[in-house]
Amino acid sequence: MSFDGVFLHKLLGELNSIKTGRITKIMESGDTDFIFTIRADKTNYHLLFSFSCDFARIHFTTKRYDFPSNPKSLTMFLRKHIEGYFIEDIYQYNNDRILVFKLTGYNELRDYTQKYLICEFMGRYSNMLLTDENYRILEVLKHAGVSEFGRTMLPNATYVFPTTTKMNPFKLTLEELEALQISSPKELCIKLEGISMNLASYVYTKERAIPFFYELLHKEIEPCIYKQANEKKEYYYIPLGEKVYSFSSCSAMLDAYYYDMDNQAKIKAKTNDLERVIERQIIKNEKKLKKLELEAIDASSAMDYKIKGDLLLSYPHLKSKEQRVEVYDYYNQKNIMIELDPKYDIITNSQRYYKKYQKMKTAVHYIQDQMNFARNEIEYFKILSEQLKCASIHDAVEIQQELIENHYIFKEEGKAKRKAKPNYLTYLIEDTEIFVGKNNLQNEYLTHKLARGTDFWFHVQNASGSHVIVATNELTEELCRSAAMLAASYSSLKNSSSIPVDYTQVKNIKKIPGKRNCFVTYTKQKTIYIDIDPNKVEGMKLKK
Repeated sequence: MSFDGVFLHKLLGELNSIKTGRITKIMESGDTDFIFTIRADKTNYHLLFSFSCDFARIHFTTKRYDFPSNPKSLTMFLRKHIEGYFIEDIYQYNNDRILVFKLTGYNELRDYTQKYLICEFMGRYSNMLLTDENYRILEVLKHAGVSEFGRTMLPNATYVFPTTTKMNPFKLTLEELEALQISSPKELCIKLEGISMNLASYVYTKERAIPFFYELLHKEIEPCIYKQANEKKEYYYIPLGEKVYSFSSCSAMLDAYYYDMDNQAKIKAKTNDLERVIERQIIKNEKKLKKLELEAIDASSAMDYKIKGDLLLSYPHLKSKEQRVEVYDYYNQKNIMIELDPKYDIITNSQRYYKKYQKMKTAVHYIQDQMNFARNEIEYFKILSEQLKCASIHDAVEIQQELIENHYIFKEEGKAKRKAKPNYLTYLIEDTEIFVGKNNLQNEYLTHKLARGTDFWFHVQNASGSHVIVATNELTEELCRSAAMLAASYSSLKNSSSIPVDYTQVKNIKKIPGKRNCFVTYTKQKTIYIDIDPNKVEGMKLKK
Protein backbone atom coordinates (compact mmCIF):
# COMPACT_ATOMS: atom_id res chain seq x y z
CA MET A 1 0.00 0.00 0.00
CA SER A 2 1.09 3.63 -0.51
CA PHE A 3 0.59 4.57 3.15
CA ASP A 4 3.75 2.85 4.38
CA GLY A 5 6.21 3.67 7.15
CA VAL A 6 8.37 5.86 4.89
CA PHE A 7 5.36 7.90 3.83
CA LEU A 8 4.25 8.32 7.47
CA HIS A 9 7.78 9.48 8.34
CA LYS A 10 7.47 12.25 5.71
CA LEU A 11 3.91 13.11 6.77
CA LEU A 12 5.09 13.53 10.37
CA GLY A 13 6.93 16.70 9.33
CA GLU A 14 3.55 18.30 8.54
CA LEU A 15 1.93 17.07 11.74
CA ASN A 16 4.62 18.72 13.85
CA SER A 17 2.81 22.03 13.26
CA ILE A 18 0.22 21.01 15.90
CA LYS A 19 2.76 20.23 18.61
CA THR A 20 1.81 22.21 21.74
CA GLY A 21 -1.67 22.59 20.26
CA ARG A 22 -4.84 21.98 22.27
CA ILE A 23 -7.57 19.47 21.35
CA THR A 24 -10.74 21.57 21.35
CA LYS A 25 -13.27 19.26 19.71
CA ILE A 26 -13.60 15.55 18.85
CA MET A 27 -16.14 14.42 16.24
CA GLU A 28 -16.77 11.12 14.48
CA SER A 29 -17.48 10.95 10.76
CA GLY A 30 -18.04 7.21 10.43
CA ASP A 31 -17.71 3.94 12.29
CA THR A 32 -13.91 4.09 12.15
CA ASP A 33 -13.22 7.76 11.36
CA PHE A 34 -12.68 10.73 13.66
CA ILE A 35 -11.90 14.42 13.19
CA PHE A 36 -10.04 16.30 15.93
CA THR A 37 -10.08 20.10 15.93
CA ILE A 38 -6.74 21.32 17.30
CA ARG A 39 -5.95 24.92 18.16
CA ALA A 40 -2.28 25.74 17.59
CA ASP A 41 -0.58 29.08 16.87
CA LYS A 42 -3.96 30.89 16.68
CA THR A 43 -5.09 28.50 13.92
CA ASN A 44 -7.69 25.74 13.95
CA TYR A 45 -6.47 22.49 12.35
CA HIS A 46 -8.86 19.68 11.48
CA LEU A 47 -7.03 16.37 11.80
CA LEU A 48 -8.69 13.31 10.28
CA PHE A 49 -8.02 9.81 11.62
CA SER A 50 -9.29 6.85 9.60
CA PHE A 51 -8.93 3.27 10.81
CA SER A 52 -10.97 1.59 8.08
CA CYS A 53 -9.56 -1.53 6.46
CA ASP A 54 -9.25 0.03 3.01
CA PHE A 55 -8.55 3.72 3.74
CA ALA A 56 -6.47 3.80 6.93
CA ARG A 57 -4.68 7.15 7.15
CA ILE A 58 -4.14 10.41 9.04
CA HIS A 59 -3.94 13.93 7.62
CA PHE A 60 -5.23 17.47 7.90
CA THR A 61 -8.49 18.03 6.05
CA THR A 62 -10.41 20.97 4.63
CA LYS A 63 -13.33 18.86 3.38
CA ARG A 64 -16.84 18.80 4.83
CA TYR A 65 -17.92 15.63 6.62
CA ASP A 66 -21.23 14.53 8.09
CA PHE A 67 -21.38 13.99 11.83
CA PRO A 68 -24.05 11.78 13.48
CA SER A 69 -26.40 13.40 15.98
CA ASN A 70 -25.81 10.51 18.41
CA PRO A 71 -22.07 9.73 18.55
CA LYS A 72 -20.85 6.30 19.64
CA SER A 73 -19.59 5.58 23.15
CA LEU A 74 -15.91 5.76 22.17
CA THR A 75 -16.33 9.32 20.89
CA MET A 76 -17.95 10.32 24.17
CA PHE A 77 -15.14 8.57 26.07
CA LEU A 78 -12.47 10.49 24.13
CA ARG A 79 -14.28 13.76 24.70
CA LYS A 80 -14.38 13.10 28.42
CA HIS A 81 -10.74 12.03 28.71
CA ILE A 82 -8.71 14.12 26.24
CA GLU A 83 -10.78 17.10 25.05
CA GLY A 84 -8.89 20.14 26.32
CA TYR A 85 -5.57 18.25 26.51
CA PHE A 86 -2.38 19.57 24.91
CA ILE A 87 -0.27 17.67 22.38
CA GLU A 88 3.15 17.61 23.99
CA ASP A 89 4.77 15.41 21.38
CA ILE A 90 4.06 13.33 18.25
CA TYR A 91 6.38 10.54 17.22
CA GLN A 92 6.48 7.48 14.99
CA TYR A 93 7.34 4.11 16.48
CA ASN A 94 10.52 3.06 14.65
CA ASN A 95 9.58 3.24 10.96
CA ASP A 96 6.31 1.36 11.41
CA ARG A 97 2.83 2.65 10.58
CA ILE A 98 2.28 3.58 14.22
CA LEU A 99 1.90 7.17 15.42
CA VAL A 100 1.92 8.12 19.10
CA PHE A 101 0.44 11.34 20.48
CA LYS A 102 1.74 12.26 23.93
CA LEU A 103 -1.04 14.27 25.61
CA THR A 104 -0.98 16.27 28.83
CA GLY A 105 -3.76 18.00 30.72
CA TYR A 106 -6.00 18.03 33.76
CA ASN A 107 -8.59 15.34 34.44
CA GLU A 108 -12.02 15.84 36.01
CA LEU A 109 -10.42 15.89 39.49
CA ARG A 110 -8.08 18.69 38.31
CA ASP A 111 -5.05 16.39 38.58
CA TYR A 112 -2.31 16.88 35.99
CA THR A 113 -2.11 13.69 33.92
CA GLN A 114 -0.32 12.28 30.92
CA LYS A 115 -1.93 10.00 28.33
CA TYR A 116 -1.00 8.42 25.02
CA LEU A 117 -3.20 8.24 21.94
CA ILE A 118 -1.72 5.42 19.86
CA CYS A 119 -2.78 5.15 16.21
CA GLU A 120 -1.97 2.04 14.16
CA PHE A 121 -2.54 2.40 10.40
CA MET A 122 -2.13 -1.23 9.38
CA GLY A 123 -4.85 -2.06 6.87
CA ARG A 124 -7.37 -4.48 8.38
CA TYR A 125 -5.45 -4.39 11.67
CA SER A 126 -5.79 -0.60 11.98
CA ASN A 127 -6.73 0.53 15.48
CA MET A 128 -6.73 3.44 17.92
CA LEU A 129 -6.01 3.17 21.63
CA LEU A 130 -5.98 5.56 24.56
CA THR A 131 -3.60 4.60 27.38
CA ASP A 132 -2.41 6.14 30.63
CA GLU A 133 1.21 7.12 31.25
CA ASN A 134 2.09 3.46 31.99
CA TYR A 135 0.55 2.24 28.69
CA ARG A 136 -2.42 0.67 30.44
CA ILE A 137 -5.23 0.65 27.87
CA LEU A 138 -8.14 2.88 28.90
CA GLU A 139 -10.20 2.25 25.77
CA VAL A 140 -9.68 0.89 22.26
CA LEU A 141 -11.58 1.31 18.99
CA LYS A 142 -11.51 -2.36 17.93
CA HIS A 143 -11.57 -4.76 20.85
CA ALA A 144 -9.62 -8.00 20.39
CA GLY A 145 -8.31 -10.75 22.65
CA VAL A 146 -4.84 -12.20 22.19
CA SER A 147 -4.17 -11.67 18.49
CA GLU A 148 -1.92 -13.59 16.12
CA PHE A 149 0.78 -11.04 17.01
CA GLY A 150 0.50 -11.94 20.71
CA ARG A 151 -1.01 -8.59 21.76
CA THR A 152 -4.22 -7.96 23.73
CA MET A 153 -6.39 -5.03 22.66
CA LEU A 154 -8.78 -4.71 25.59
CA PRO A 155 -9.29 -2.11 28.36
CA ASN A 156 -6.98 -2.58 31.39
CA ALA A 157 -4.52 -4.67 29.37
CA THR A 158 -1.00 -3.32 28.92
CA TYR A 159 -0.29 -2.05 25.43
CA VAL A 160 2.72 -3.64 23.75
CA PHE A 161 4.28 -2.27 20.56
CA PRO A 162 4.73 -4.83 17.76
CA THR A 163 8.09 -6.56 17.76
CA THR A 164 10.16 -6.84 14.59
CA THR A 165 13.59 -7.89 13.41
CA LYS A 166 13.49 -5.38 10.55
CA MET A 167 15.80 -2.38 10.58
CA ASN A 168 14.80 1.28 10.42
CA PRO A 169 16.18 2.55 7.08
CA PHE A 170 16.38 6.14 8.35
CA LYS A 171 18.93 5.08 10.98
CA LEU A 172 21.27 3.43 8.48
CA THR A 173 24.04 5.05 6.49
CA LEU A 174 24.55 4.34 2.79
CA GLU A 175 27.50 2.08 3.65
CA GLU A 176 25.36 0.10 6.12
CA LEU A 177 22.58 -0.27 3.57
CA GLU A 178 25.00 -1.54 0.91
CA ALA A 179 26.52 -3.97 3.43
CA LEU A 180 23.12 -5.69 3.74
CA GLN A 181 23.55 -6.90 0.14
CA ILE A 182 19.86 -6.61 -0.72
CA SER A 183 19.30 -7.89 -4.26
CA SER A 184 15.50 -7.78 -4.86
CA PRO A 185 12.38 -5.74 -4.02
CA LYS A 186 11.02 -8.54 -1.82
CA GLU A 187 14.27 -8.72 0.14
CA LEU A 188 14.19 -4.94 0.64
CA CYS A 189 10.70 -5.22 2.20
CA ILE A 190 11.77 -8.16 4.39
CA LYS A 191 14.93 -6.58 5.80
CA LEU A 192 13.82 -2.94 6.17
CA GLU A 193 10.86 -1.65 8.14
CA GLY A 194 8.07 0.42 6.60
CA ILE A 195 8.87 -0.29 2.93
CA SER A 196 5.95 -0.94 0.60
CA MET A 197 6.24 -3.15 -2.48
CA ASN A 198 5.39 -0.12 -4.66
CA LEU A 199 8.49 1.71 -3.41
CA ALA A 200 10.71 -1.37 -3.47
CA SER A 201 9.72 -2.27 -7.05
CA TYR A 202 10.35 1.30 -8.21
CA VAL A 203 13.80 1.34 -6.59
CA TYR A 204 14.85 -1.81 -8.44
CA THR A 205 14.01 -0.31 -11.83
CA LYS A 206 17.18 1.75 -11.36
CA GLU A 207 20.70 0.56 -12.13
CA ARG A 208 22.21 1.42 -8.73
CA ALA A 209 19.19 0.53 -6.59
CA ILE A 210 20.55 0.96 -3.04
CA PRO A 211 22.24 4.37 -3.54
CA PHE A 212 19.10 5.51 -5.36
CA PHE A 213 16.96 4.23 -2.45
CA TYR A 214 19.11 6.12 0.06
CA GLU A 215 18.67 9.34 -1.94
CA LEU A 216 14.88 8.84 -2.02
CA LEU A 217 14.73 8.47 1.77
CA HIS A 218 16.35 11.88 2.26
CA LYS A 219 14.80 13.65 -0.71
CA GLU A 220 12.52 16.68 -0.30
CA ILE A 221 8.86 15.74 -0.55
CA GLU A 222 7.04 16.20 -3.86
CA PRO A 223 3.52 14.89 -3.06
CA CYS A 224 1.66 13.72 -6.12
CA ILE A 225 -0.80 11.25 -7.60
CA TYR A 226 0.87 9.19 -10.30
CA LYS A 227 -0.01 6.45 -12.77
CA GLN A 228 1.54 3.01 -12.51
CA ALA A 229 2.37 0.86 -15.54
CA ASN A 230 -1.10 -0.75 -15.31
CA GLU A 231 -2.73 2.74 -15.43
CA LYS A 232 -3.84 2.46 -11.79
CA LYS A 233 -3.52 5.75 -9.89
CA GLU A 234 -1.53 5.80 -6.64
CA TYR A 235 -0.03 8.49 -4.42
CA TYR A 236 3.30 8.99 -2.65
CA TYR A 237 5.53 11.75 -1.31
CA ILE A 238 7.50 11.52 -4.60
CA PRO A 239 6.34 10.33 -8.04
CA LEU A 240 6.93 6.58 -8.57
CA GLY A 241 5.52 6.75 -12.09
CA GLU A 242 3.95 9.19 -14.53
CA LYS A 243 2.85 12.23 -12.52
CA VAL A 244 -0.86 13.12 -12.83
CA TYR A 245 -1.49 15.72 -10.09
CA SER A 246 0.90 17.62 -7.82
CA PHE A 247 0.05 18.94 -4.34
CA SER A 248 1.54 21.41 -1.89
CA SER A 249 1.46 18.92 0.99
CA CYS A 250 0.89 15.25 1.77
CA SER A 251 -2.30 16.19 3.62
CA ALA A 252 -3.76 18.01 0.61
CA MET A 253 -2.92 15.00 -1.54
CA LEU A 254 -4.55 12.48 0.84
CA ASP A 255 -7.58 14.77 1.19
CA ALA A 256 -8.07 14.79 -2.59
CA TYR A 257 -7.23 11.12 -3.16
CA TYR A 258 -9.43 9.56 -0.49
CA TYR A 259 -12.40 11.90 -0.05
CA ASP A 260 -14.68 10.63 -2.82
CA MET A 261 -13.69 6.96 -2.41
CA ASP A 262 -14.16 7.08 1.35
CA ASN A 263 -17.48 8.93 1.05
CA GLN A 264 -18.83 6.41 -1.48
CA ALA A 265 -17.74 3.48 0.73
CA LYS A 266 -19.56 4.99 3.73
CA ILE A 267 -22.68 5.61 1.63
CA LYS A 268 -22.57 2.03 0.34
CA ALA A 269 -22.39 0.65 3.88
CA LYS A 270 -25.03 3.03 5.24
CA THR A 271 -27.62 2.53 2.48
CA ASN A 272 -27.17 -1.18 1.68
CA ASP A 273 -25.43 -0.42 -1.64
CA LEU A 274 -27.93 2.09 -3.01
CA GLU A 275 -25.83 2.53 -6.15
CA ARG A 276 -26.49 -1.10 -7.08
CA VAL A 277 -30.25 -0.70 -6.53
CA ILE A 278 -30.31 2.30 -8.89
CA GLU A 279 -28.15 0.54 -11.48
CA ARG A 280 -30.49 -2.50 -11.40
CA GLN A 281 -33.49 -0.27 -12.09
CA ILE A 282 -31.75 1.38 -15.07
CA ILE A 283 -30.77 -2.00 -16.55
CA LYS A 284 -34.28 -3.43 -15.96
CA ASN A 285 -36.00 -0.52 -17.72
CA GLU A 286 -33.52 -0.47 -20.60
CA LYS A 287 -34.25 -4.18 -21.23
CA LYS A 288 -37.97 -3.49 -20.96
CA LEU A 289 -37.70 -0.64 -23.46
CA LYS A 290 -35.88 -2.83 -26.01
CA LYS A 291 -38.53 -5.52 -25.66
CA LEU A 292 -41.32 -2.97 -26.06
CA GLU A 293 -39.67 -1.52 -29.17
CA LEU A 294 -39.72 -5.00 -30.76
CA GLU A 295 -43.37 -5.41 -29.79
CA ALA A 296 -44.13 -1.99 -31.27
CA ILE A 297 -42.67 -3.13 -34.58
CA ASP A 298 -44.94 -6.18 -34.53
CA ALA A 299 -47.95 -4.06 -33.55
CA SER A 300 -47.27 -1.70 -36.46
CA SER A 301 -48.22 -4.54 -38.82
CA ALA A 302 -51.81 -4.59 -37.44
CA MET A 303 -53.21 -3.29 -40.76
CA ASP A 304 -51.87 -6.43 -42.48
CA TYR A 305 -54.25 -8.56 -40.39
CA LYS A 306 -57.23 -6.37 -41.39
CA ILE A 307 -56.31 -6.64 -45.07
CA LYS A 308 -56.08 -10.43 -44.82
CA GLY A 309 -59.48 -10.54 -43.12
CA ASP A 310 -60.99 -8.40 -45.89
CA LEU A 311 -59.47 -10.56 -48.63
CA LEU A 312 -60.74 -13.80 -47.09
CA LEU A 313 -64.27 -12.36 -46.89
CA SER A 314 -64.08 -11.66 -50.60
CA TYR A 315 -63.70 -15.44 -51.20
CA PRO A 316 -66.58 -16.95 -49.15
CA HIS A 317 -67.03 -19.69 -51.77
CA LEU A 318 -63.78 -21.37 -50.72
CA LYS A 319 -65.12 -24.28 -48.71
CA SER A 320 -62.10 -26.57 -48.42
CA LYS A 321 -60.15 -26.35 -45.14
CA GLU A 322 -56.56 -25.71 -46.23
CA GLN A 323 -53.41 -24.59 -44.35
CA ARG A 324 -52.98 -21.72 -46.78
CA VAL A 325 -54.82 -20.20 -49.68
CA GLU A 326 -53.75 -17.98 -52.59
CA VAL A 327 -55.96 -14.93 -53.19
CA TYR A 328 -55.73 -11.78 -55.26
CA ASP A 329 -54.73 -8.70 -53.20
CA TYR A 330 -56.70 -5.91 -54.85
CA TYR A 331 -55.05 -3.36 -52.47
CA ASN A 332 -51.55 -4.02 -53.86
CA GLN A 333 -52.56 -5.54 -57.25
CA LYS A 334 -50.87 -8.96 -56.77
CA ASN A 335 -51.51 -12.51 -55.62
CA ILE A 336 -50.57 -13.38 -52.00
CA MET A 337 -50.63 -16.47 -49.79
CA ILE A 338 -52.68 -16.28 -46.55
CA GLU A 339 -52.07 -18.75 -43.72
CA LEU A 340 -55.22 -20.51 -42.44
CA ASP A 341 -56.16 -22.70 -39.53
CA PRO A 342 -57.49 -25.85 -41.22
CA LYS A 343 -59.85 -26.49 -38.31
CA TYR A 344 -61.97 -23.52 -39.37
CA ASP A 345 -63.71 -22.39 -42.54
CA ILE A 346 -62.88 -19.25 -44.53
CA ILE A 347 -65.35 -16.99 -42.68
CA THR A 348 -64.06 -18.06 -39.25
CA ASN A 349 -60.43 -17.58 -40.34
CA SER A 350 -61.36 -14.10 -41.55
CA GLN A 351 -62.90 -13.29 -38.15
CA ARG A 352 -59.72 -14.53 -36.42
CA TYR A 353 -57.63 -12.11 -38.48
CA TYR A 354 -60.01 -9.26 -37.50
CA LYS A 355 -59.57 -10.17 -33.80
CA LYS A 356 -55.79 -10.05 -34.18
CA TYR A 357 -56.13 -6.67 -35.87
CA GLN A 358 -58.24 -5.27 -32.99
CA LYS A 359 -55.81 -6.70 -30.42
CA MET A 360 -52.78 -5.21 -32.15
CA LYS A 361 -54.54 -1.88 -32.64
CA THR A 362 -55.25 -1.69 -28.90
CA ALA A 363 -51.70 -2.86 -28.07
CA VAL A 364 -50.11 0.01 -30.02
CA HIS A 365 -51.43 2.60 -27.51
CA TYR A 366 -50.58 0.40 -24.51
CA ILE A 367 -47.05 -0.28 -25.78
CA GLN A 368 -46.48 3.44 -26.42
CA ASP A 369 -47.58 4.27 -22.85
CA GLN A 370 -45.26 1.61 -21.44
CA MET A 371 -42.37 2.87 -23.58
CA ASN A 372 -42.89 6.41 -22.28
CA PHE A 373 -43.01 5.07 -18.73
CA ALA A 374 -39.77 3.10 -19.22
CA ARG A 375 -38.02 6.16 -20.71
CA ASN A 376 -39.16 8.29 -17.75
CA GLU A 377 -37.89 5.64 -15.31
CA ILE A 378 -34.50 5.50 -17.03
CA GLU A 379 -34.24 9.30 -16.95
CA TYR A 380 -35.30 9.38 -13.28
CA PHE A 381 -32.80 6.76 -12.12
CA LYS A 382 -29.97 8.29 -14.15
CA ILE A 383 -30.66 11.54 -12.29
CA LEU A 384 -30.49 9.65 -8.98
CA SER A 385 -27.22 8.05 -10.10
CA GLU A 386 -25.70 11.49 -10.80
CA GLN A 387 -26.99 12.82 -7.46
CA LEU A 388 -25.44 9.89 -5.61
CA LYS A 389 -21.99 10.66 -7.07
CA CYS A 390 -21.78 13.98 -5.19
CA ALA A 391 -23.99 13.04 -2.21
CA SER A 392 -23.03 13.13 1.42
CA ILE A 393 -24.22 10.33 3.70
CA HIS A 394 -27.26 12.40 4.75
CA ASP A 395 -28.09 13.08 1.09
CA ALA A 396 -27.81 9.38 0.25
CA VAL A 397 -30.13 8.45 3.13
CA GLU A 398 -32.69 10.92 1.72
CA ILE A 399 -32.40 9.31 -1.72
CA GLN A 400 -32.90 5.95 -0.05
CA GLN A 401 -35.98 7.29 1.74
CA GLU A 402 -37.37 8.56 -1.57
CA LEU A 403 -37.03 5.08 -3.07
CA ILE A 404 -38.69 3.51 -0.03
CA GLU A 405 -41.65 5.90 -0.31
CA ASN A 406 -41.97 5.09 -4.03
CA HIS A 407 -41.83 1.34 -3.23
CA TYR A 408 -38.61 0.62 -5.09
CA ILE A 409 -37.00 -0.55 -1.85
CA PHE A 410 -38.70 -2.49 0.92
CA LYS A 411 -38.26 -1.14 4.43
CA GLU A 412 -36.42 -4.33 5.40
CA GLU A 413 -33.72 -3.44 2.81
CA GLY A 414 -33.21 0.10 4.01
CA LYS A 415 -34.85 1.77 6.96
CA ALA A 416 -34.81 5.55 7.00
CA LYS A 417 -37.06 8.01 8.78
CA ARG A 418 -38.26 11.00 6.80
CA LYS A 419 -36.93 14.19 8.33
CA ALA A 420 -39.16 17.23 8.63
CA LYS A 421 -36.67 19.27 6.59
CA PRO A 422 -34.23 17.91 3.99
CA ASN A 423 -30.50 18.38 4.41
CA TYR A 424 -29.89 21.08 1.74
CA LEU A 425 -26.88 23.43 1.67
CA THR A 426 -27.14 27.11 2.54
CA TYR A 427 -24.51 29.59 1.32
CA LEU A 428 -24.24 33.22 2.34
CA ILE A 429 -23.15 35.56 -0.48
CA GLU A 430 -23.38 39.34 0.01
CA ASP A 431 -25.60 38.70 3.06
CA THR A 432 -28.06 36.85 0.78
CA GLU A 433 -28.90 33.20 1.31
CA ILE A 434 -28.41 30.77 -1.58
CA PHE A 435 -29.98 27.33 -1.13
CA VAL A 436 -28.65 24.28 -3.00
CA GLY A 437 -30.56 21.01 -3.30
CA LYS A 438 -28.51 17.87 -3.96
CA ASN A 439 -31.28 15.32 -4.46
CA ASN A 440 -34.94 15.20 -5.51
CA LEU A 441 -36.35 15.62 -1.99
CA GLN A 442 -34.20 18.71 -1.42
CA ASN A 443 -34.93 20.14 -4.89
CA GLU A 444 -38.68 19.71 -4.47
CA TYR A 445 -38.64 21.24 -0.99
CA LEU A 446 -36.59 24.27 -2.05
CA THR A 447 -38.50 25.04 -5.26
CA HIS A 448 -42.07 24.22 -4.27
CA LYS A 449 -42.12 24.90 -0.51
CA LEU A 450 -39.31 27.11 0.76
CA ALA A 451 -38.82 29.58 -2.10
CA ARG A 452 -40.97 32.67 -2.63
CA GLY A 453 -42.34 33.50 -6.06
CA THR A 454 -39.97 36.46 -6.45
CA ASP A 455 -36.83 34.45 -5.55
CA PHE A 456 -34.53 33.39 -8.37
CA TRP A 457 -34.12 29.77 -9.48
CA PHE A 458 -30.99 28.43 -11.24
CA HIS A 459 -30.48 25.12 -13.06
CA VAL A 460 -28.11 23.81 -15.73
CA GLN A 461 -29.63 23.76 -19.19
CA ASN A 462 -30.87 20.43 -20.60
CA ALA A 463 -29.10 18.27 -18.00
CA SER A 464 -29.63 16.87 -14.51
CA GLY A 465 -28.50 18.97 -11.58
CA SER A 466 -29.34 20.88 -8.41
CA HIS A 467 -32.12 23.39 -7.97
CA VAL A 468 -30.40 26.54 -6.67
CA ILE A 469 -32.54 29.24 -5.04
CA VAL A 470 -31.31 32.80 -4.46
CA ALA A 471 -33.47 34.35 -1.74
CA THR A 472 -33.78 37.81 -3.26
CA ASN A 473 -35.85 39.63 -5.86
CA GLU A 474 -32.83 41.62 -7.13
CA LEU A 475 -29.83 39.84 -8.60
CA THR A 476 -26.39 41.40 -8.50
CA GLU A 477 -23.67 40.16 -10.84
CA GLU A 478 -21.85 38.46 -7.94
CA LEU A 479 -25.00 36.65 -6.78
CA CYS A 480 -25.81 35.58 -10.33
CA ARG A 481 -22.34 34.20 -11.04
CA SER A 482 -22.07 32.51 -7.63
CA ALA A 483 -25.47 30.82 -7.97
CA ALA A 484 -24.70 29.74 -11.54
CA MET A 485 -21.37 28.28 -10.44
CA LEU A 486 -23.05 26.33 -7.65
CA ALA A 487 -25.71 25.02 -10.06
CA ALA A 488 -22.95 23.93 -12.46
CA SER A 489 -20.84 22.37 -9.68
CA TYR A 490 -23.71 20.16 -8.49
CA SER A 491 -24.71 18.90 -11.94
CA SER A 492 -23.86 16.23 -14.47
CA LEU A 493 -21.99 18.90 -16.50
CA LYS A 494 -19.54 19.76 -13.70
CA ASN A 495 -16.54 18.51 -15.71
CA SER A 496 -17.43 20.63 -18.76
CA SER A 497 -16.45 24.21 -19.63
CA SER A 498 -18.66 27.19 -20.48
CA ILE A 499 -21.64 25.47 -18.84
CA PRO A 500 -25.07 26.97 -19.75
CA VAL A 501 -27.17 27.75 -16.67
CA ASP A 502 -30.75 28.98 -16.98
CA TYR A 503 -32.27 31.25 -14.34
CA THR A 504 -35.70 32.74 -13.79
CA GLN A 505 -38.00 33.68 -10.93
CA VAL A 506 -39.66 30.84 -9.03
CA LYS A 507 -43.15 31.98 -10.07
CA ASN A 508 -42.27 31.01 -13.66
CA ILE A 509 -41.65 27.36 -12.72
CA LYS A 510 -44.34 24.71 -13.18
CA LYS A 511 -44.49 21.00 -12.47
CA ILE A 512 -44.80 18.73 -15.51
CA PRO A 513 -48.10 16.79 -15.43
CA GLY A 514 -47.58 13.03 -15.38
CA LYS A 515 -43.97 13.31 -14.25
CA ARG A 516 -42.32 13.26 -10.85
CA ASN A 517 -41.98 16.49 -8.88
CA CYS A 518 -38.25 16.69 -9.64
CA PHE A 519 -39.13 17.48 -13.29
CA VAL A 520 -40.23 21.04 -13.98
CA THR A 521 -40.74 23.39 -16.89
CA TYR A 522 -40.03 27.11 -16.83
CA THR A 523 -40.47 30.28 -18.86
CA LYS A 524 -39.00 33.80 -19.11
CA GLN A 525 -35.54 32.43 -18.41
CA LYS A 526 -32.16 33.94 -19.14
CA THR A 527 -28.96 31.97 -19.69
CA ILE A 528 -25.48 32.53 -18.27
CA TYR A 529 -22.41 30.56 -19.41
CA ILE A 530 -20.07 29.77 -16.53
CA ASP A 531 -16.72 28.04 -15.93
CA ILE A 532 -16.32 26.39 -12.53
CA ASP A 533 -13.55 27.79 -10.34
CA PRO A 534 -12.94 25.06 -7.69
CA ASN A 535 -11.09 27.47 -5.40
CA LYS A 536 -14.00 29.93 -5.48
CA VAL A 537 -16.57 27.21 -4.78
CA GLU A 538 -14.43 25.84 -1.96
CA GLY A 539 -14.09 29.33 -0.48
CA MET A 540 -17.79 30.21 -0.55
CA LYS A 541 -19.15 30.87 2.92
CA LEU A 542 -21.35 27.99 4.01
CA LYS A 543 -23.97 28.94 6.58
CA LYS A 544 -24.10 26.55 9.51
